[in-house]
Amino acid sequence: MIRWWLSGIVSLAVLATIIIPRPDLYGGASFSTLITDRDDRPLQLTLADDDRYRLFVPLGEMAQVVPRITLLYEDRWFYYHPGFNPVALLRGAWTTWVQRSRPVGGSTISMQLARLRFGLDTRTPPGKLVQIARAVQLERHYDKDEILEAYLNLAPYGGSVEGIGTASWIFFGKSASELSLTEAATLAVVPQNPTVRNPARPAGRKKLGEARRRLMMQWLSHYPMDHPALANLSSPMDFRPAAELPFRAPHFVRDHVPGSAQGVLKPTVQKTTLDLQLQTLLEERIASHLGNRPTAGLDNASAILVDSRSMDILALVGSADFFNVDIQGQVNGVLANRSPGSTLKPLLYGLALDRGLIHPMTLMKDAPRRYAAYTPENFDRGFMGPVSARDALIHSRNVPAVHLLARLGVDHFHNWLESAGLDGLRGPEEHGLALALGGSEASMEELVRLYAVLANGGEWRELNSTLPGAGAVRPARQLLSREASFLVLDILKDVPRPDTPDFALAEQSTVAWKTGTSFGYRDAWSIGIVGPYVLAVWVGNFDGSSNPHLVGREAAAPLFFSIVDSLDITTGPFHPDPSLNLRKVSVCARTGDLPGRHCPSTGLSWFIPGVSPINVSTVHRPVAIDVSTGLRSCQRDNATVREEVYEFWPSDIAAVFKRAGIAMRRPPAWAPECELAVTSSFGHAPRIASPLSTLVYQAPHTAKEYPLLFSAVTDADTRELFWFVDNHFVARVNRDEPFFWKPRPGKYTVRVVDDLGRAASVPMLVEQSG
Repeated sequence: MIRWWLSGIVSLAVLATIIIPRPDLYGGASFSTLITDRDDRPLQLTLADDDRYRLFVPLGEMAQVVPRITLLYEDRWFYYHPGFNPVALLRGAWTTWVQRSRPVGGSTISMQLARLRFGLDTRTPPGKLVQIARAVQLERHYDKDEILEAYLNLAPYGGSVEGIGTASWIFFGKSASELSLTEAATLAVVPQNPTVRNPARPAGRKKLGEARRRLMMQWLSHYPMDHPALANLSSPMDFRPAAELPFRAPHFVRDHVPGSAQGVLKPTVQKTTLDLQLQTLLEERIASHLGNRPTAGLDNASAILVDSRSMDILALVGSADFFNVDIQGQVNGVLANRSPGSTLKPLLYGLALDRGLIHPMTLMKDAPRRYAAYTPENFDRGFMGPVSARDALIHSRNVPAVHLLARLGVDHFHNWLESAGLDGLRGPEEHGLALALGGSEASMEELVRLYAVLANGGEWRELNSTLPGAGAVRPARQLLSREASFLVLDILKDVPRPDTPDFALAEQSTVAWKTGTSFGYRDAWSIGIVGPYVLAVWVGNFDGSSNPHLVGREAAAPLFFSIVDSLDITTGPFHPDPSLNLRKVSVCARTGDLPGRHCPSTGLSWFIPGVSPINVSTVHRPVAIDVSTGLRSCQRDNATVREEVYEFWPSDIAAVFKRAGIAMRRPPAWAPECELAVTSSFGHAPRIASPLSTLVYQAPHTAKEYPLLFSAVTDADTRELFWFVDNHFVARVNRDEPFFWKPRPGKYTVRVVDDLGRAASVPMLVEQSG
């Protein structure tokens, strides 16, 4: 029997050395990825392709005691034998097959690796001989440290746990480099019998403890200086089962960390940009916010926190509860396309600033407007009248934003948004002017990148989720000027917090932020810049259901500021970089234009020299009044005429003042002797609001009338309007009175003349309706 064993061993060893080629040391086994936060705190350990936890750790990154105590227990002659230990094999064979007592394998580390690597059945003599041959094969092609490293990374530790690195993280919550002597001894005895000594089972822990004590006694016989470690053996073994592995930031790991969804052939530990403390903060604030509003029906929320300097994602919560099926918790709200509401307005204003359409104090009209079939409304369904661009953005007025988009051009804004990474846009003609108010879809991730453009001086950069990489050069595109970016932030910093009693209060926060509410109350947003961070929160339902409580300022803003107030940062005031091309210019306080001679008061506004519009205010105008009649005089006789200054507001603004109960002094009528040649040279001609030359109108087939609105915005001294179609007089109306004309197919010129002889005209196309 012994002779047969020896001849078989020698023959197989020679065969393995000469014939068998170099095998792959790991046999194509895939490995888990340990996902950690930026400070190496574990987030998740992914499964390998065979649904096992198998984390690779280089031998040099294991605690020094790990290979030493493993070899003491398993194979103390490892560095001296050729892959098998003849003495141990003969002893094992004698005990197992001759004496028929307990089975003893006599396997070396190399032989155990061969069994694991090639999936061998070594319970029979032929199987044992193949194991020896494979061990010699490995020894021929790999050095001892490579073999030991492979064994420690493939060794079984009970259940689905394989490898010392995996066992260390799962059972002790630490890396293999941090294992103590007692912990290393605990793990060293498991692979010999991972079923009986499984640390996850109470019975297994008892058997494991007995084996560990025997090994520690053996260790202390070689290293008596470690005798104090015996004190730890009397303490209960505290193991964390695999079911309690960390499962943090599941949406982030699954959707934002490359290669985290499956095993990898190249073993890895993936450090991410996430900060686990900030992640916990966001999760806790969301849970508290929703829990404090049980009657509002607010069940779900998402949030993301990004460092605008590096574009690192520091925290990301995709839903309120990943495991809650009722709220579709596994949906990642950060990536879901939703209506952004008014959150795109700051970018629209930034583009308008860059195009020279406005400066912060430019007067905008918050008054009824009609764009063909589209009539935008403000959230409060009211109008503020004349309002500065700054206040229009602070108060999120819809009508001025739509008019600004009409001036900028839907195509231009649409193309700009596409260049900024909004992938869910349809054609510009499908969105139309509603694009200014959230008539599109965008994800929270896309919106955060847009707001980071403002924080980074107009530069667009991609988000970063893994380290190293934050310090690498990342592609950047200049989408806004540095000046426009600063001006938008300078406005948004004055948006009051939701807990501010008076919405009109300004300059009380250094957080530049904006809310958004989608049409139908389906999405509530708050997004802003706080110090170096960009923070976005969303409250709503993934099924798109409506809820009247889903208003940005009421549902999302309190959550936003609960997070802001918990961040450990100090925010300073917004100050422009001295290198910016910006100047503060005196403007007329009532109109926002450069002050004319009769402007009663002035203020300051930021200007971008060479870009911002330069207009002199014409609202305050002197009027010559005949002292005897009180009528407006066309004479300049200082003896009979006095001069008074009136505010000449356009008729649409005057109508808003009237509805608000604000009495505006209208200039007196002209004296009868004043001819049209004189009166028409003063003031502004009417502006035709409807019809528009850019639209094609439809004429009905039937006798039923579909009247077409004729309306115009007039100067303050206009009293009547006269409408003409192709020089045919069709109507005489008061200046605020609309006229409806029944359209007929054809091309026309619509002309309006006011009672002072000032005129305007537009072409109009009417087609037969289909």
